[in-house]
Amino acid sequence: MKRWIIYAGTSALIVGLSALLIGLQFEPPARYGVWAGLAAAWLVQAAAFAILIAATRRRAQLVFAGWTAGTFLRFLVLGLGAWLTLGGILGVPAEPTLLSLVIAMFALLLLEPVVFRRKLGVR
Repeated sequence: MKRWIIYAGTSALIVGLSALLIGLQFEPPARYGVWAGLAAAWLVQAAAFAILIAATRRRAQLVFAGWTAGTFLRFLVLGLGAWLTLGGILGVPAEPTLLSLVIAMFALLLLEPVVFRRKLGVR
């Protein structure tokens, strides 16, 4: 639980600062798309990290299974986001929404091993 709180808090700070600094550079329709992409990325990354922690809590050998499940979740959300934005269902521009979603998911994915290894004491 402690690892997830550290990850969720740190990633929320990163996403919040990104939303503030990057989102305000765009006009309102694109801004809302950037914010929607960043919010979706944070939610999916927090869920994926929770899956990883839950898998390794049962057995340390399940790290790969937890990471794979999180990867499937990321692809599912990316596909769903593409379908909703390209189809015009969300009402936000597709390009800034999908770009911010992908970039934020990748950046937050790079944060996962830092927090995950911190708890395990691995150097």
